[in-house]
Amino acid sequence: MQHQYLDEPVDVTVLFSGRRVRPIKVIWGRTVFVVDKLNLVHSAREGLDKVFFFSVSSRDSFMQLRLNCKNLEWRLIESFVP
Repeated sequence: MQHQYLDEPVDVTVLFSGRRVRPIKVIWGRTVFVVDKLNLVHSAREGLDKVFFFSVSSRDSFMQLRLNCKNLEWRLIESFVP
């Protein structure tokens, strides 16, 4: 399994349930990952901006995503892929 620290923009499809956001699909380049499990969600501040971190699993892959609430930008921060 290959581990990478990244900071790359990705497209994310989400489900909204009340005040919760759940990623269901991540598009990274030409690769589409269907999210099987949402493992962890936590928030932090980067300066004045609030960001959320989502740790998700897709089959045998693991990813950490970051959502910047100010500009609604999704970034792939870390990946474990075969």
